[in-house]
Amino acid sequence: MDDIQVKIKVFSDSGDVVSITSALKQLTLKGIPINYSFPENFTADDNDIIVLQIESIESPRLREVIAVKNQINNKIIIIMRNADALFVTSLLKFGFYNVFVFPYEVLKFTSLLAEIITNKTYITESNRTGTFGVNRQGIKSIIGESESLVRVIDLAIKVSEKSNANVLITGETGTGKGLFARAIHNNGKTGSFPFIDIVCTAIPENLLESELFGYEAGAFTDARTRKIGLFELAEKGTLFLDEIGDLSLNIQTKLLRAIEKKVIKRLGGVADIPINARIISATNRDLSILVEKNLFRRDLYHRLNVVSLEIPPLQDRGDDIILLANSFIKEFNQQFEKSVKKIDKDIQHFLKGYTWPGNVRELRNAIERAVLLNESGKLELKDFSNLLKNTQVERKDFTANEDVPKNIIRMDVNYGVTRLRNLEKYYAREVLKRLNGNKTQCARLLGISRPKLDILLKE
Repeated sequence: MDDIQVKIKVFSDSGDVVSITSALKQLTLKGIPINYSFPENFTADDNDIIVLQIESIESPRLREVIAVKNQINNKIIIIMRNADALFVTSLLKFGFYNVFVFPYEVLKFTSLLAEIITNKTYITESNRTGTFGVNRQGIKSIIGESESLVRVIDLAIKVSEKSNANVLITGETGTGKGLFARAIHNNGKTGSFPFIDIVCTAIPENLLESELFGYEAGAFTDARTRKIGLFELAEKGTLFLDEIGDLSLNIQTKLLRAIEKKVIKRLGGVADIPINARIISATNRDLSILVEKNLFRRDLYHRLNVVSLEIPPLQDRGDDIILLANSFIKEFNQQFEKSVKKIDKDIQHFLKGYTWPGNVRELRNAIERAVLLNESGKLELKDFSNLLKNTQVERKDFTANEDVPKNIIRMDVNYGVTRLRNLEKYYAREVLKRLNGNKTQCARLLGISRPKLDILLKE
């Protein structure tokens, strides 16, 4: 995180802001760079985080924000002391989804603020590109032209525009499953309704049930007030369940009932509550294998997997790597006030040859670091020293009928008769072939001088 202080503006119906001030001080003690103030008149500049402490749905502060809500993109957080369910439901209908009851949910409030600031999701520029190349326009603005990605995009457009079917998104960590989920939501009829997401592994099992289904006052020792669950918050919108493959069988059973019967019961409640939300789930695990091992319910798997999207890994997306890299360079040029040029051929070959185990997330982080530390205005291999340290010789067996990836050079050698110098020579020639005979680029990728490459090739 950089040292730029994030501005938080607090607007309160009453003069009592002790609890909010205490919570914000806790953030500063943790090293979160914030600058908070309590203006008398409502204003919302770019990148401000707005915190409203309101007493009722008739709050004058709330009316001020509702009047301009469609004209601003600021993050808005509601704080209230009255946990009345009708009050909360009314706020949801107005499109306010971050609602906290003080003092019971102070920790959740500070955790959300820390997450917003760390991930820079408070930034309000309308053209700001997200982590995986998706902006507010949704699916059609996803960056990438590779055949494997275009197929996924086309399917995502169909499922978002023509149905409200449940979607299962699979793919490696960092490929952008969460961003695809939000894009599907934004691109369809659900776009004007809540998008509620939860990482299933981030919450202990004993708390996950109450987060999903809510609870009634008195349901357990600390349940002082009624809590609305995520299923209810997502009414008419989307509930995104990330890391679904790690749910316990107990939670799976209760989730299946909710999806099949379209009703839930709050913890400690007796009445069935109707729900109406699309379920989008995501996992980097193979659920079909978990089903065979009896670790995931087969009936729940089929309920979630009405439509399946498999996001391709970055190393299989070819020139998309360069499109994304240049997009990230443009973003970080603006953020860090730099003027780094688009990547040249040398860096392109390096980026396309790297395996990207962290996928698009790793690429974005690598470009952010490179742009931040670069002083020449042109990215060089040394700007990616962290990737070079992680690059190791890989050993992978391919069958005779299996296509070898483009970034792999296969070398089958007889160790009994092959000397190391011959191996260097063979490898250099193969790299040169991949670069269409460009010796300058070949030497740079091999980490040797051009004259040394000429000597190696002549031997």
